[in-house]
Formats: sequence, structure tokens, C-alpha cells
Amino acid sequence: MRCSCRDSSQLAPDGRIVGGEVISAYYLPYQVSVRRRNSARSAYAHSCGGALLDERTVLTAAHCVYNRQEENFLVVAGTELRAGMDGGVVSRVERLVPHELYNASITDNDIALIFVTPPFPLDSQRKIATIEVGPELPPVGTLATVSGWGMTTEDGFGSTQLRQVQVPLVDREVCQTAYNWRPITEGMLCAAASGGGKDACQGDNGGPLVVDNKVVGIVSFGEGCARAQYPGVYAAVPYFQEWIAEQRAAYA
Repeated sequence: MRCSCRDSSQLAPDGRIVGGEVISAYYLPYQVSVRRRNSARSAYAHSCGGALLDERTVLTAAHCVYNRQEENFLVVAGTELRAGMDGGVVSRVERLVPHELYNASITDNDIALIFVTPPFPLDSQRKIATIEVGPELPPVGTLATVSGWGMTTEDGFGSTQLRQVQVPLVDREVCQTAYNWRPITEGMLCAAASGGGKDACQGDNGGPLVVDNKVVGIVSFGEGCARAQYPGVYAAVPYFQEWIAEQRAAYA
């Protein structure tokens, strides 16, 4: 059994999406790597994914930044690599804003914004662009794309390249039946391939779930990875539209 929160910091240091494919950042220019160090003397390493909402605002999961210090983070945009830069652009973290009602015990309200400085240069040639927040939850069965640098299997190692996979959205009641020991709240949505085999995994946490080039979910938690009986659970981004707008206005 895995930690239900998809935190890669204590697991294999190198990995990728389960059942997916390598993808260029040119096709996912909103994807960023959130990198963290454990102390002032340690190196920065990929800890979470994120999505660029504007040149200085990154959408990620609250569990990625909760109770942590800004000076221990960097954000890298415009690269396919989990480590190093490969033409990417680095920005410092100015402010971490996890949702004030984030509940770590049930991973509810698992959403956060990261404000960076200097702003990222939005440039398609440098593979850096923004993505919009989805205005509403798509219908059950809609194919969504999740991307990141997480593990390819629960216990495996894999490529350091950015990867993506498509998974259909799952009815919340079906998801609640699977996770019968914990609530699946209105602030969550679920996605899973029929029969398993495709999913986000440890290291993809905080990364975007996208439909029609709009972010509708944030990788939050799951029981294992790509298990047929357990959908992946995401923060439902449309549910938090007002909160996102309020934070962006406050820290603009």
C-alpha cells in the first residue's frame, strides 16, 4: 500500500506517468517543475508539478507547499527534464498560498498558488505558455490529459522526461464507493482508465489534469498507482474558481 498522498520526496527519485508517453514541453507549455531543497545547503530537486496560469502564477497542490518556506523552492518552466534545465527558465518563489481550508487528514481543498519572481517570459519558442482554468467540470467519461515526471509503476524507476497519459473522468459516487473509508468531497474529481494501467503516480503530484486546453484537476492522491479498483483523485479546479481569482487579485 502506498502513501495516499502522492508525495515523491520519500520515494524513488526518478520516474514518470504510468502507461503514458514521452512528450515535448512544446505541446505542454503550461507544465512546470516545482523544485524544493531540504535545507540551505542541499540541492533543489523536483518535488511536484504545476500549471502556469499567468507569467507569475503557478497552480499546484496544497500538499506540495503546506508548512514550507518560500526560500526553499524554485520553479522551472520550458523544459522536459526532471533534473537540470535544458533551455528551461528558472524563477524564484515569492509567495506560497495553500488553500486556507486545506485538510491534510483527508486531503481536501488540496489546491495552492505559487507566485514567482521574476515573471516567466511567455514565449512559444521557449516552450512557455499559460493555461486557463476550466469553468466547469466536464461530463463523466470525458478524456483528460494528465502530465508530469512521476513514476511509471508503484515501485519502478523510469525516464526523467516529461510524460502524459489520457484518462477518462469517473463519476464521483463511483469514486466514493472505491474509497469507502474517506470522503470524496465536492472539491475533488476522479479519473481512471477502465481496467487500470493508466494513471498519475508519485512525483506527478501537483500537476495538471487538462480537458480542451483548460486545467480541470490537480493531481492529489490515490491508492497505489493505476490500480483497476482505485481511480486517481484530483482537486476539482472549477470548484475553486472564486478562490483562485481572489488570490490572484490579492497578490497581483
